[in-house]
Amino acid sequence: MSDVLYFNGRFTTTDEPVLRVEDRGFLFGDAVYEVFKFLGKRPVFLDGHWRRLANGLKAIEIRNPWTAETFAATMREILERTEFDDGIVYIEVSRGEGERAHFYAEDMTPTAVAFSRRYGFPDAAKKARGIRLIRDEDLRWKHCDVKSVNLLANALSKKKAQRAGADEVLLIDGDIVRECGSSSFFIVKDGRVITHPLDCHILPGVTRDHVIELAGDRVDQREIDVRELDGADEIFITSTTLGVMPVYQIDDGATRPIGPVTLELQRRLDEEERR
Repeated sequence: MSDVLYFNGRFTTTDEPVLRVEDRGFLFGDAVYEVFKFLGKRPVFLDGHWRRLANGLKAIEIRNPWTAETFAATMREILERTEFDDGIVYIEVSRGEGERAHFYAEDMTPTAVAFSRRYGFPDAAKKARGIRLIRDEDLRWKHCDVKSVNLLANALSKKKAQRAGADEVLLIDGDIVRECGSSSFFIVKDGRVITHPLDCHILPGVTRDHVIELAGDRVDQREIDVRELDGADEIFITSTTLGVMPVYQIDDGATRPIGPVTLELQRRLDEEERR
């Protein structure tokens, strides 16, 4: 097998069509998802991804098909069955199958899917070069703390970035900087590492949590006014697939060098992932 698909308790490959048309994940986006990275067939920060998945399912009242132990065992078996050593595992749990109707039964049987994929993680050159962002209005729903599969607003904004020759989109809500289309956002000012606090406006990033821990008492979790962007000493984003990624430009503004705080956190996170 080149990749492996887990579907409701059995293993196959992604060549097999398994999703039924009346699954609520397909019809209503009634599902949550998770993605973790693996290196040398070893999952990175699996406990954090499990907690975020479990919290998301609880928040929208979908029955969790796993315990912490059975989840870890399932993910280990996926990696054992996967031929390649490095990549990602995508996980999705929907409320399940049922007649298409907004009302749903109280105790539906969830649909649980997970599959492995090769992934091209950033090399040293890209980590040193950094990326460019463009700004866009944040039009997402007001439960961004749930890692829902409802990603249309994110996808449309990220497409704008791609068409503008940028790598990622920075979502702005009024005058407040929230986060990026698929990553957490940080600025550095006078040695302080600043990021949006955890609330319904942003996703609780697993990599974000580790970077905050690495930065220690230098972190301020508060809202960032859009006018602070021009005066920031350093800017970086974090995600499972990018790690700590420097930002060298936003829109067509001035380019900025990669700063020492970003480089330190990038190096320390890379070391922690390898461990």
